[in-house]
Formats: sequence, structure tokens, C-alpha cells
Amino acid sequence: MNLTEEWERAVTQRTVKDRVYEAATTLTTPTTVADIAARADCTKEGARPHLEWFVDLGVLEKVADNPALFVRNEAYFEFRRVTELIREFETSAAIAEAIDEYRARERELAAHFDEPSPDAVAYAGIAARDDDAAERLREWRTVTRRLRELREAKLRLDSDGGHSAASLFP
Repeated sequence: MNLTEEWERAVTQRTVKDRVYEAATTLTTPTTVADIAARADCTKEGARPHLEWFVDLGVLEKVADNPALFVRNEAYFEFRRVTELIREFETSAAIAEAIDEYRARERELAAHFDEPSPDAVAYAGIAARDDDAAERLREWRTVTRRLRELREAKLRLDSDGGHSAASLFP
């Protein structure tokens, strides 16, 4: 079996729940059950119980009832990213080293734009005149988010004596 056939087989074997989850993780704006079902290639009736289950798990937020509108719960995904960082770095010292590296890059990017934060930069103004600047601004936003997540990971590790809940689940 070649790679294309293997991929097609894996895609066709996904369950409705898997497809709804994949669609749900992309919901950055409130989205109807019908739209989610279309993205997941299933019926509204097939998607609805999975969406409610993902709300119960905290993966999604239900922001309206009639019509039902769902959006991904950013706090859930941030918690997962922080947990993954704890697993990746394992120690507070390793996270502190990564924080130092990200801080250095953050200072370089701030100096480039001569602004205190990426939110202070008008994206439309720089994107129109300079693709490199637009890419740097996207990087700065990513670096800023990663620093926040690294700090949270370090705080979690420090607060529970290095025995994070993440270490309990291999």
C-alpha cells in the first residue's frame, strides 16, 4: 500500500466523533450545528450529541441555544498546550531557560517595531507594504503567546513541587 492509499484509508476510517472533533477544534467564531455537520461530513443529528459531549468536556463552549452555536474553548486548548510544555521540558529549570530564549527574541522583535507589544502594531499598515514585517509581526504574536504559556507551565511546576499532574499521565 502506498502513502496516498494509506492516507485515504485512514481518512475514511475516522468516526463521526473524530470528524466532529476535527471540525470543532477550528471554530474561532460561533458556528451552527449545520455548519459543523457539513464540515464533518455528517448529519446535524449525528453531530449534535458529540458537540454536547465536547461542551461537557470543556473542549467547546455553547454560546447560544436557538439556534445552537458553538465555539472552541480557548482556555481548554491553552491548558493542553501548557500541559504539553510541562511534559516536553520536564523541569522548571528547562522551562526557565526556554523563557530566557523567548524573552530575548521578544525584545528583538519589539525593537524592530519600536512598540511595547504586537497589539500596538497596526497589521494592515505593515502588511500592505512589507511581507517580511508582516511575518515578523506574526512571529512576535506567537512568541508572546508562547512566553505566556511557558510562564504558566513554570508556575504550575513550581507550585506543585515539580510533580505536575501532567507527569501522572504518560
